[in-house]
Order: sequence, then structure tokens, then C-alpha cells
Amino acid sequence: MRNLALLAVLALAACQPAPTPSTQTPIVAQAPGPVSGIAALINQQRAANGRGPITENARLSRAARDHAQDMVTNNYFSHQGLNGSNLSSRARAAGYNCVAAENIAWGQRSEAEVMNEWMNSAGHRRNILLSDAREFGIGRVNNHWVMLLGRGC
Repeated sequence: MRNLALLAVLALAACQPAPTPSTQTPIVAQAPGPVSGIAALINQQRAANGRGPITENARLSRAARDHAQDMVTNNYFSHQGLNGSNLSSRARAAGYNCVAAENIAWGQRSEAEVMNEWMNSAGHRRNILLSDAREFGIGRVNNHWVMLLGRGC
């Protein structure tokens, strides 16, 4: 698997209140918005494995794009941001309270390629197939990918 992080975080983060607007990270213009077609690929895999469909959440996608942009801008690849952030703190900063998991990848050139690699990695696959996931967010900057899965609460 080309440049795929074998790290998959299954963080069963406690639902916490969103920060007040004054503490939220400002959103800046970024590389491509939500990646089209990925929802169909995610839900195809979930259906094939007896899981219900999930929908894209704009706040999760914003948090995912921000993390992808940060990794590209600062030349690193990790679930932990250089500022110490993690999937829960990034999701809360975007106004999302119940994030469940995060997948990251680097180097894949298409939605199909990144989904194939994630589904062939036990931890990433487990995240995509979480039974309590109701929503997802996707971010892609260049060929850095971030997927956040949330409980929709």
C-alpha cells in the first residue's frame, strides 16, 4: 500500500460542547472542497458489509480539509497536528461534537484508490464500517486525504 499510514485512530471521544465562536479556528480558503463521489464509495462498502448509509457533514469536511491543508503546508503526516490537536479537538473547533474516528492517507490519486487502500487496511476498514457512524467528512489537499467519521449527535 503506497504511502498509506498504518495508523488508524478509533477514538471513541466523549461528546463535548462545541467551543464558543471566539475560540473557533478561522477557516481559510483551501484546496478542493468536498470530494465528489466518495459518499457513494463509502456507502457501497458499508452496504456490502451490512452497515447503513452515512451522509457528508460540512463541519466534519471542514475539519478534515483543515487538517489535510495543515499537513501539506507544514510537511508532515500524522493524526496529531503540530499544534497538539487531535481529531476530537479539530472536530469541536469546526462545531462538531461527536467525532468517532479518523483515517488519513497520502499519495493516492483518486477516490477509488484511497478507498481501496483504506478497505485493505484493518484499522481503516474498521473505522469506515463503524456501526454507530452516521456522518462523515472528507478533506483532500493535493494527495493528502483525511476522513472523519461522526455519530451525528
